Amino acid sequence: MSRNVFTEYDPTNVNVTTTNETVVCTLPGVSTGRKSTVFLEGWLQFTTGANTTALTARIRRGTTIAGTLVCEATAQELAAAAGGDEEISINGEDPGVDLSGATYVLTIQATAASADGTALQSKLEASVGR
Repeated sequence: MSRNVFTEYDPTNVNVTTTNETVVCTLPGVSTGRKSTVFLEGWLQFTTGANTTALTARIRRGTTIAGTLVCEATAQELAAAAGGDEEISINGEDPGVDLSGATYVLTIQATAASADGTALQSKLEASVGR
């Protein structure tokens, strides 16, 4: 059984305005060829803004924060003080989908932030079993 793997790495800094959910990585061109489960893995490094208490990562099918929610991580409390760097990971599945050139996005949302944060780099990967 072979797998198709689609990967997008984005080293670009993305500003995240206080508590707004923001797209930090876009993975286009995911195709399954038939009904399949798409296994998804996301990762990002994030510098938090003032007063941030937690971060929530999500993966959506579509190109914006209005896309279909595929998976949402439990809000992760900060390991460092606000203004520090955090690493966030998320894993999920999009089961029983027949896709041709679909797009997935990795998003992040801060809790209680009173100042903007920055996604420093991010990666989103989708694998489809055959």
